[in-house]
Amino acid sequence: MEIFNQIVELDDGDSSFVSAMVTEYLEQVDSTFNEMDQSMETKDLKQISQLGHFLKGSSAALGVKQVSLTCEKIQNTAKGTPTDKTIEEVTSLLKRVKEEYGAAKIWLLEYCPT
Repeated sequence: MEIFNQIVELDDGDSSFVSAMVTEYLEQVDSTFNEMDQSMETKDLKQISQLGHFLKGSSAALGVKQVSLTCEKIQNTAKGTPTDKTIEEVTSLLKRVKEEYGAAKIWLLEYCPT
């Protein structure tokens, strides 16, 4: 969470900047996960790859490294041909990233309740 700590230092003791960033991130992730779930229903791997790319960047910008790394795996895996194996791998990665996000969300909310 080194990046997150650097963001906190920019806040100059007023947590409103960090709180706003965290709130926006949490809303983005929830919305993106909903879109990913919908895309999985239709096996739209191209859309899932794009959403993984988006979420990778948002997570990296806030310092949520593990979520970012798993989203990169989703992005790259979903670029493949939509075979049963690819769908299975993406499904597994989505489950994993949601668990990682759950842990990160707890930490973020403890640090800065929204």
